[in-house]
Amino acid sequence: MNITTQYMTANDCFRAGKKIVPKGVMVHSTAAPGVMAEAWYNRWNKAGIAKCVHAFVDHKGVFQYLPWDHRGWHAGSGAKGTANATHIGFEICEPTGFKYGSGSSMVGYDVVAQQTYFDAAWANAVELTAMLCKQYGIQIGNVICHSEGHKLGIASNHADVMHWFPKHGRDMDQFRAAVEACMNGEGDVTVIVPISTPIAVTLPTLRRGSMGDAVKTLQQALLAKGQKLPKYGADGDFGAETEMAVKAFQQMAGLVVDGVVGVKTWGSLLN
Repeated sequence: MNITTQYMTANDCFRAGKKIVPKGVMVHSTAAPGVMAEAWYNRWNKAGIAKCVHAFVDHKGVFQYLPWDHRGWHAGSGAKGTANATHIGFEICEPTGFKYGSGSSMVGYDVVAQQTYFDAAWANAVELTAMLCKQYGIQIGNVICHSEGHKLGIASNHADVMHWFPKHGRDMDQFRAAVEACMNGEGDVTVIVPISTPIAVTLPTLRRGSMGDAVKTLQQALLAKGQKLPKYGADGDFGAETEMAVKAFQQMAGLVVDGVVGVKTWGSLLN
């Protein structure tokens, strides 16, 4: 994770100069597809902008625009935005071509590019959140998204990030689990995905019950290593059949046979 720090000193929020003792992290997404993290500096670093987050995150890294202990303007105003006084807020940038709408379908745009971008941005967001939780002693239960904040009555009525994460088979429970794993030293392995512009993508620690494209990548790697998934194949669902294949591979590779796909198992599978 790369962090570039450039405070928005002309923004009204920065100029207000109020400090907080961070008790939580609130995850947002921008609702401005194609506008990446670095571009927000020129958009918001000016007088008359009545909003500001601590950072923007994209596939390349983190751009920090407020000190972490500065009171941000990211959760809404007045009584509906009390999380401003307690939570560090950051925005994950949505990629070019992202489409809003109901359901989880990604039909109609470049699925590979969208998933590759998402995985890289997710990894940076997880690592940033883990760093902040460690630095400020934030409990994992206090890591929430904007829409969860609204349900708790501490943020305005926005759908992010749950209008986006499910399109990639992810939710905030999985995000919190990934943050916790990162904090506990269960590091993920970084690989280069072969698309037109290669991006480093972090593959999460997987275990029985995991779902999504990372599980499909795992299953395809197991099949390539000669393991068998005869009934369900590479379906993206880490069930009993996949767990048995993982354990068989771990035994063959001389690894700890626990059915959990962490750094060493990923490394052996992808070599």
